[in-house]
Amino acid sequence: MARAIKTSVVSSDTAVKVGQSRIHWVTANNSHATDTSAIELEDTGTDVWAVVLDAVDGSTGTVHALFDPPIVCATGISVDITGGTAKVTVGYS
Repeated sequence: MARAIKTSVVSSDTAVKVGQSRIHWVTANNSHATDTSAIELEDTGTDVWAVVLDAVDGSTGTVHALFDPPIVCATGISVDITGGTAKVTVGYS
């Protein structure tokens, strides 16, 4: 049986969902001209996925990752952003 996948768009450190959940995909973008951005998805404090994106003037502005099977988070989903001007969209159920 298919389940609806919700999305959340964040641009700073954010708790996306409280409680058990699954991360199906993430799209991360760094729109800062000169600063890199470190982006982490967390199971409320424990890193489950991370990426470092170059600034727009660099080579990597956007990344999309699909997780099959999904990443299971026991306590919730949080996004941690360090540096740059990042926008992160998380697809979860």
